[in-house]
Amino acid sequence: MKVGDLVELSAKGRSVKANHKYLGGVGIVMKVWKTGYYDYGVRFFPKKGIARNKMSWFKRYELKKCKADKKCP
Repeated sequence: MKVGDLVELSAKGRSVKANHKYLGGVGIVMKVWKTGYYDYGVRFFPKKGIARNKMSWFKRYELKKCKADKKCP
């Protein structure tokens, strides 16, 4: 993954209790640190509620890239 990728929570990420507020939302990768414990800084846009100007940190296995919808033009 690289900066600018559109991501969502993976199956493992959805099972982590601390990630409950990000369920159903999408995010943009803002920072990548390969030396830290949490490598990916992501700004999430929730399905419900208001988007905050805050970056949250995730491990690689908690995220997956969003796929383009086949119905998109």
